[in-house]
Amino acid sequence: MSQREGNLEDDAQADTPISLLPHLEAKIRQTHSLAHLLSKYAEQLLEEYVQHQGDPFGLPGFSPPRLPVAGLSAPAAGHAGLSLPERPRPPPPAAAAAANSAAGVFSAKVLGLHVCSLYGEWVSRTEGDLGQLVPGGPA
Repeated sequence: MSQREGNLEDDAQADTPISLLPHLEAKIRQTHSLAHLLSKYAEQLLEEYVQHQGDPFGLPGFSPPRLPVAGLSAPAAGHAGLSLPERPRPPPPAAAAAANSAAGVFSAKVLGLHVCSLYGEWVSRTEGDLGQLVPGGPA
């Protein structure tokens, strides 16, 4: 067998699924670690956002209404099964005109809070989902 033929056989063996497994496991661990980091950053982002908005956002027990955000939904398993009227809808055009009023500013702050919260929920769920794939993690 020539040197070239031997290399081709080695290359074919290197591409077997078993040899790719450690590489895939490393990528899963790396992606899970990044999702964990993003989850921590999302928590910090939400805390800083609340601090910068002032009262009533930082008051204990403050619970603003959850406004729908066009194109952004909460991470829910059943979202795909919702009918069109049940899915989040963009705010009516009149809401844009109210943006200059005090109520409009408050609504914008609530919307920002909602977006930051949803971002945190999405990355937290992603971290958990990836944790299911990490070798040695929860099965």
